Amino acid sequence: MYLIGGFLLLLLGGEFLVRGSVGVALKLRVSKVVIGLTLVAFATSAPELLVSVVAALKGKSDIALGNVIGSNIANIGLILGVTALLFKMQAVRLEYQRDWYFLLAANFLLAVFLWLGGINQIQGLLLVLLLIFYNIQKIRSARKQRSLKIGEEIHGYQMATWKGVALIVIGALGLSFGAKVFVIGISGIALQFGMTERFVAVTMVAFGTSVPELVASLVAARKGESDIAIGNIIGSNIFNILSVLGFTALIKPIPLNDTALFTYDFPASVLFTLLIIPIMGMFTKDRLDRVEGGLLLVLYLLFIYTLVF
Repeated sequence: MYLIGGFLLLLLGGEFLVRGSVGVALKLRVSKVVIGLTLVAFATSAPELLVSVVAALKGKSDIALGNVIGSNIANIGLILGVTALLFKMQAVRLEYQRDWYFLLAANFLLAVFLWLGGINQIQGLLLVLLLIFYNIQKIRSARKQRSLKIGEEIHGYQMATWKGVALIVIGALGLSFGAKVFVIGISGIALQFGMTERFVAVTMVAFGTSVPELVASLVAARKGESDIAIGNIIGSNIFNILSVLGFTALIKPIPLNDTALFTYDFPASVLFTLLIIPIMGMFTKDRLDRVEGGLLLVLYLLFIYTLVF
């Protein structure tokens, strides 16, 4: 009950936070490009951030780390895989290469931190500074490319300022309370069924906190906005490492307790990351089709199978 209740609160809280934040930003005439690249990206990653922060504060660093590593695997293998299976997507590799390189660099930095035994506050600050640098570069790039339409078509968010502020407050409270309840539920399940916190975090928690990305990618692909659907995955994974782990470590250092997170789960995450660009031309040039989507999904299911058996 704690798990289900916390999950629902995370979903509702995230939805309210996104709607309220975008509504207020539009009312204040903030650029929609800026909204799409920063505000919405942060809001949809709020469940991961809140769950990791609460887990770290409760001394459950395996959940904090497993949540991010598992979410990055699920984003590529499950979400991108399912999206490509349902909707054929144009995927011009050159459009994503810079962000892909940056994601690989973030993974390398995380590997160094984990090899040293975890993420301390100084390392967390470095991750946050890199996040700020990344967002500044994306905003500057968006201003130069007038044809960039990310965030340009935002419907259903026009509202009075007071309504937007109210939604932000409700969403923030829902996320905060939902994260606490969710972590309690996860810990209870892990203890009752003899599961490790690392296993639950990499599987159930990762899927639960990745639902906003799943919905965003499916909706974007259905509307023919494949660039947003794919960019959402790459950007979310960058955000997970730099924002979620960065801010969490600033609040509470994240020690590496279960070494399997570093020796098995993290290498799997890097493998999926390495596949993103090559798979766009593996079978059909500059496209993510059902074959590519099926391959990603099969690899994800194999990863989950190895964890269970």
